[in-house]
This record gives sequence, structure tokens and C-alpha cells, in this order.
Amino acid sequence: MRAILALGVLTVALTTAGCGSSDEPKEEEPPMKVEDTVFGDLIGTQDKARDRSNAAVELHREALDKRLEEDEGAPKEEPAED
Repeated sequence: MRAILALGVLTVALTTAGCGSSDEPKEEEPPMKVEDTVFGDLIGTQDKARDRSNAAVELHREALDKRLEEDEGAPKEEPAED
């Protein structure tokens, strides 16, 4: 009989304890910027590599454009007479 009574009291105590909490929900903190985490150096390295690659591609594009303009603007060569 005591076991049943103790079980009943325990059940009521657990039920009332789980019904709600007096703690107010905490405000969520905004996520950290990637630059502020341990991966920040990696992001910076990727950006530097991307910038260098883009600069090299741009220089190559400019050289090709200049060459095309020179080739298209050059007078046509007449066939050599032998």
C-alpha cells in the first residue's frame, strides 16, 4: 500500500514539475560572422586567392582584346607576286 501511495505522490510531483517552467525563454543571439570564427582566416585566404585569380584573368582578357583589335584593324595583306 505504501508503494502505491509513494508511486502516486511521485507521479503527481513529476506531472506538476513538467507542466511548465518559470524560466522565460532566452533571446536567441544572432549568429557570429564567419570572419569572427576560427574559419575567418580561411575565408580571407579564399578571398585573396579569388581576387588574384580574377585580376590575372582580367589582364589576360585585356591582352586578348588588344590583340584582336590590332588584328582586326590591320590592313589586309595582298598576296605576294612572284
